[in-house]
Amino acid sequence: MGTETVERNIIMGKAGGTAGRNSVNYKISLPAEMVKEMGVTKEDKSVVVSFVKGKIVIEKKK
Repeated sequence: MGTETVERNIIMGKAGGTAGRNSVNYKISLPAEMVKEMGVTKEDKSVVVSFVKGKIVIEKKK
């Protein structure tokens, strides 16, 4: 797949449970092809999320 860029909107909603009254939950959908290429499966879905120089990086947990 190499380097690919897609455009997405961030989904924002109220956080539930024991979160504070003004808490917000942020989500983004990822293209299936990218997730499959990372090696993420239903059985092995752990990833590591980092914030590096203003960019969010998602990597498969080793």
